[in-house]
Amino acid sequence: MLLNVLAVVIGTAAGRPAPESASVCAALALCAGIVAMFASLWSLWLQAKLRHFKHRAKRDMAAAELARSFKKALLTGAAQGAVVLEAAGRDQQYYGEGKVLFESCLESHHAAKVTRAVDALVEAGTPFALSVPCGNCDLILRGVPVAGRAVLYFHRDCASEDKERYREILDALPTPVWMRGADNKLAWANKNFLATIGSSSLDDAIAADAMLQRSERDLAGKTLQCGEPAKGRASVAVHGQTRLFAMELASIGAGVAGYANDVTENAQLVSRLRLACDAQDDVIEHFPFGVAVLDGDRRLVSCNKAYADLWDLPKPWLDSHPSYGEILDRLRDKRRLPERRNFQEWKAAQLASFDPAGRRAEEFWHLPNGRSIRIIAHPHLMGGTFLLLEDITERLKLESSLNLLTQVQKATLDTLDEGIAIFGTDGRLVMHNVPFARMWKMSESELHGQPHFAEIASLCSDRIGHDGIWSIVSCGVNSATPERFGEWSKTKRADGRTISLSLSRLPNGTTVVAFTDITDLEEFAALANDINQAVA
Repeated sequence: MLLNVLAVVIGTAAGRPAPESASVCAALALCAGIVAMFASLWSLWLQAKLRHFKHRAKRDMAAAELARSFKKALLTGAAQGAVVLEAAGRDQQYYGEGKVLFESCLESHHAAKVTRAVDALVEAGTPFALSVPCGNCDLILRGVPVAGRAVLYFHRDCASEDKERYREILDALPTPVWMRGADNKLAWANKNFLATIGSSSLDDAIAADAMLQRSERDLAGKTLQCGEPAKGRASVAVHGQTRLFAMELASIGAGVAGYANDVTENAQLVSRLRLACDAQDDVIEHFPFGVAVLDGDRRLVSCNKAYADLWDLPKPWLDSHPSYGEILDRLRDKRRLPERRNFQEWKAAQLASFDPAGRRAEEFWHLPNGRSIRIIAHPHLMGGTFLLLEDITERLKLESSLNLLTQVQKATLDTLDEGIAIFGTDGRLVMHNVPFARMWKMSESELHGQPHFAEIASLCSDRIGHDGIWSIVSCGVNSATPERFGEWSKTKRADGRTISLSLSRLPNGTTVVAFTDITDLEEFAALANDINQAVA
C-alpha cells in the first residue's frame, strides 16, 4: 500500500498518470538508489569530519605538550628570576624577580655585553652565560632557547660575600689558619697566623712566603704530592717565648689548608704527669709489699718487684699486661691460691669484687703452702684499681705466740694472792688478775676493753668510798721515775681495810701495780703484840 502511494506521488510529480504494477517496481528501485546515495554521502561526510577532528586534536596536543615543556623548563631553572622574550615583537614575560634583575643588568657597566648576548639568543637561538656584578654579589645571567622562545635565567652568586664572611670567621679564631697554593706558596692566612709569625700584613707574609716553621712547608708539600692529610708539630718563637704547635694539613682543591693549636701547656702537663707517674712507679718499686695496678678492664698495667716475687711470676709475662683472670689461672696452676671446690665460681666472684662505688675491700687468702696473704683493693683516682698484697704469715705467727704468752701470763697472775693490775703508757688497763677484780669488787665485763685508770678509780669510789689510793696509782703511772713509788708500804682504804701498795716499771713502759690486803695480818700482829705485853 505504501509503495503504491509512493508511486502515485512520484508519477504525479512527473506529470504522468499513475503507473501500473511494473511502474511500481521501477519506482521502488529508484527510491532504493536514492537512499543508497544519501547513505554514501553521509558516510563520506562523517569520515571527513573524523579526520578533521583527529588533526585538530593532534595539533592541540602538540601545543599543550609544547606549553608543558616550556613551563617545565621555565620552572626547573632554579633561578631567582626569569624573563621570556618572544622572537617577534620582543614581548617580554617576567617571572619571580626577573624584571628587577634584568633592569639591573641593563643598568650595569656590562649592559652592552648583555644586550649583544640577548640579541644573539633571540635571533639565532645562541645560548650564553654571563656574570654581571650587581650590588654585594655577582649576578649569573644564563640565556637558553626554550620551545621557540628565548628565556633568561637570573641567579645570585653570593660566593664572594660568603667568602668574605668566612674570612672574618677565620680571622676571629684564636688559632693560626692558612692556605697554600698548588706551588706550595702561602696564599692566605688569618690574623692569628700573622701575629704568630710576627708579620704586619697579609701581603707582606705572602710576598715573603711566610711559614710557622720549615717543617710546616715540608708537610704541605707532602700533602700536595700524595693528597693525604698530614700532622706534625712545630716549635715557634712567639713574642720571645718558644711555643709548641700541633699542625694539621689537608688538601683543598689544588692547594693545601692548615691550622695549628698551641699545645704548650698540654705538653707541659703531660710532661709533669709522666714525671709524677715515674716518681710513683719508683716509690712503689721500693715498697716491701706487693703492688699491682689494674685498669678499668681488669688488665694489669704495672706492678713492682715485690708483687712478682710474692707469686714467683716471670717479669716478662707480667710486662705483657695480662688480665686479672689470666693471673688467677696461672696462680691456680702453681697452687698459689686458696683451695676452692668451684674455682670458676670463686674466680667470677673475685673479678666482680672490685667495687665501682670506690669503696676499699680487704680479703685474706690462706694458701695451701701455709702462707697467709692480706689483699687490699683500693680504687685508683685515674680509673682502675690498686691491689696491695702483704705476706702476713710471720705476723700471724707472732700474734699467735703473743696471745699464747699473754694467756700464760694471765694464768700465772691468777695464781697469785696479790691483786695485780698492769697499766700502759696511756693509763689504760692492759692486764689484770682475778684477785684484783675481787679486791676492788668489779666484774670482768667492767674491766674488759682496757678501761682508763680514771674510770676504775671512779667505780671504786662509788662502791667502796673515796680514798687516796688511786691518786697514788695515778702519780706512779704518770711519773717519769716511778721508783719512788715502788714501796709505798700500807694505807687505809675507805672501807677500813689495810692495803699494801707497790709500783714498778717494766721495760716496755708499762706500770705494774700490786695490791695486797694485809688487814688480817695487821690484826694478827696486833693480837700477838697484846699477848706478848700481857705475858711480860
